[in-house]
Amino acid sequence: MERSRVARRQDSTTNKRKKTGKQPKTKSKKPMWKRIFLLGFLLFIAAVIAFGAYTVYAIATAPELDEEKLVDTYPIQLISAEGEPLEGAGQIREYVSIDDISEVMQQAVVSIEDRRFYEHNGIDLRRIGGAVVANLTDGFGAEGGSTITQQLVKQSFLSTDKKLKRKLQEQWLALKLEREYTKEQILEMYLNKNYYGSGGYGVQTASKRYFNKPVSEVNYQEAAILAGLPQRPSAYDPINGDQELTRYRQEQVLSAMKRDGHISEEQYNEALDVAIADVISPGEETEEEAFTRAIYSRVLKELEEDFGLEQSDIYGTGLKVYTSINKELHTKINSDIKSNNVNLQTNGYPEELRMGATVLNTKTGEIVAIVDSHQEKQGDTTYRDYSNEKYQIGSTAKPLFDYGPGIENGQWSTGKVLLDAQLEGEFQPSNYYTGFRGPNTMRQYLKISANTPAVRAYQEVQDEYGQEAIESFVKNVGIEPSYSGDQLNPSNALGTAEASTTQMAAAYAALGANGMYTKPHLIQKIEFNDGSSINSPVKAKQAMEDYTAYMLTDMLRDVVSAEGGTYVPGAFPWDVAGKTGTTNEPNSKEPKDKWFTGYSTDYSISVWTGKSSEATSEQFEPDHAQYFFEYIMQEATKISGQPDRFQRPDSVLSLGNELYVKGTKPKDLQPEKLTAPTGASVNYDEDSQAGSVSWSYDFDGAQADGYSDISFTVTQQSAEGGEQVVGTTGETSIDIANLAEGDTTFTIVAKATNPLTGEQQSAPAQASYSIEPKEEPQEEEENPSGEENNEDNPSDENNGNGNNSDNGNGNENGNGNGNGNGEDTTDEQNPDEPATDEGTDEGTDQPTDGEDSGAPLEGQSNNESPATERGNGNSNNGNN
Repeated sequence: MERSRVARRQDSTTNKRKKTGKQPKTKSKKPMWKRIFLLGFLLFIAAVIAFGAYTVYAIATAPELDEEKLVDTYPIQLISAEGEPLEGAGQIREYVSIDDISEVMQQAVVSIEDRRFYEHNGIDLRRIGGAVVANLTDGFGAEGGSTITQQLVKQSFLSTDKKLKRKLQEQWLALKLEREYTKEQILEMYLNKNYYGSGGYGVQTASKRYFNKPVSEVNYQEAAILAGLPQRPSAYDPINGDQELTRYRQEQVLSAMKRDGHISEEQYNEALDVAIADVISPGEETEEEAFTRAIYSRVLKELEEDFGLEQSDIYGTGLKVYTSINKELHTKINSDIKSNNVNLQTNGYPEELRMGATVLNTKTGEIVAIVDSHQEKQGDTTYRDYSNEKYQIGSTAKPLFDYGPGIENGQWSTGKVLLDAQLEGEFQPSNYYTGFRGPNTMRQYLKISANTPAVRAYQEVQDEYGQEAIESFVKNVGIEPSYSGDQLNPSNALGTAEASTTQMAAAYAALGANGMYTKPHLIQKIEFNDGSSINSPVKAKQAMEDYTAYMLTDMLRDVVSAEGGTYVPGAFPWDVAGKTGTTNEPNSKEPKDKWFTGYSTDYSISVWTGKSSEATSEQFEPDHAQYFFEYIMQEATKISGQPDRFQRPDSVLSLGNELYVKGTKPKDLQPEKLTAPTGASVNYDEDSQAGSVSWSYDFDGAQADGYSDISFTVTQQSAEGGEQVVGTTGETSIDIANLAEGDTTFTIVAKATNPLTGEQQSAPAQASYSIEPKEEPQEEEENPSGEENNEDNPSDENNGNGNNSDNGNGNENGNGNGNGNGEDTTDEQNPDEPATDEGTDEGTDQPTDGEDSGAPLEGQSNNESPATERGNGNSNNGNN
């Protein structure tokens, strides 16, 4: 029995093995989601471990808490181009105890900066959560989650980058700081370390600067202004900044205070009813502070815009800023101008006027000096940097809006002829001088700053190349045009666009730098307290062709140094180019802005002068801006030495005094020959022995070709060959008298002046008149043939009775059907009469008798040689 069981078991096992041996062995697979989850979990664990390790490393390398660094302030240090400190630039601070900081001041700061300051342990997790969301949606660094404690730590110990290591160290040190110091101590250090604008560090310094009182006495309105400043000190500065932005930030702080129950709704509304200017009451500034405040404000703006630093990264970190300011020049011109120690050819510069100026390095675009105002001390609540404010630029726009785009796009030569005449259409500006001066070159009209030719140049560019040609040109040099909707205003041609002296100096610097434009800037490099540094990211760009820049420069030289230019003080002993500019009061010819912007190869200087509401027209009449420019250019050149001359690039060629672009045919330097008179005719009364010669002339065509001062010289040649000048006239007819018997030929030649080729003479037009000799009485003879002479039988020759014959040389003989009325045809021209082109090279060769001259019938002039128009009796020949 037992054996059989075993046998059966073996048989069963054997059978099973055989069966399974025939089937492939299968394995169960895990679902894909489980595998992804497992992989993700493992990666998460790895990341946590790595992050933990990195956190340990960051904490281990974090700096130690140092009370001296917590208490001390590390202001921005401004260094001049010569390596010297700029005094008075953001180095003022007065430390104050928390007990001497008003409670409302503390409430305002906590409400706007860290509302849970008294609750957290140095890190506000709720605030961090909001910052994480913002960083994920808007990019890393879009929003910070820093508490007051963290901000204090960062300003005192850490670098300004946004790396994870720095953030971990900041949080670790904030936790340590909260364990070692009380909330009151942390708030005290924070309020004494912040930068509050106008060169002041610490809340006590700011309170005295803006309100002329200690911080212990500020009210909630003043506290709201102070508490809002550290976020953007330069923008929210109630004196040097924009007071509308100051009000915006004050309202934010007041709203936060109201939310936290520190002020009532009534107090909130009362605060907003008081203007910012009525809240502030600044204290006195030192001379050094007055000289550097404009520099400091611009430095802060550049650190944000060009270097991309945040406010919290800039202030209190010991940042060292190397500027392009020439301390010697900046101090000298500010001292002289603010003390009215500049020779303006008048009794000083009136206090009622305003001025600002900027000096740039022509090659680099770096700001060398700034004059924010001529006033030694400006108004307490309305300080303004006039060098950085925008005003209408007047005729300084003409090279940029009118002539520059034409040279750039159309390769105009400097000899392009433009017309000074009444404009058509809605925009009809007049000139500053009386009347109009006809056609002349672009060079001449830029030199004298004529208006109508500039507008015509602007219109021509816009018509041929579109308004984009003008827009791109001016925007490439940092100037924004004025618009009506999407369309450029026609008045851009004469300077209704607005710009600051800094922008204008940079735009003109591009002309002196072969068309390379560099955004105006002050900072050459910055250096952090850890020794690392960043050079200025501002780079030059090609704004226009080098031929455009040089040709404009060459014309603008004439403004300063040539006879008839609009620059009053007189030529410099070195190479200088520039342009005047004036704008008028609305609906008035009274000027409200006067400019001069000029440059050498070293410096580009722009000066603006303007009127206050108290100024009189008499005070503003002298050309102060030009004399300020002369003074500043002289002082700058004393320091750096005489500049080089502007060098003409290979892309520019000359023809006479004018320039043109290489590779182009300078059509405007080779004007059409002066058009000849047409339709010459003689109207003569033999009985009274008086009459006139008249002709037609295309005055408009000649002027369009650039000719002016058009006159006509008439000569007469008798049958015997004698020749005499009848006279010269600007009309199209001239009186004649006492014609001799036989043929008298009158020759009319037009003469005019062309600005490119000087005085020119046209091909001649001619008309003839014939007086038959009177026959002597003869004795009668018998007719031997007995035939009677038939006197009614005309001969083959012209007997003056109205028969015409063509002699084959283009001349017409006969009495024709002329008007014969002697009317003055001056200023009249047959509308069907084609203007002649040109005669022979000299305008004197005439076809001989019998030659085929190709002269058209009816007395029209021939393109090669004008026809001779002949007649007798009282005919008026050749007048179509």
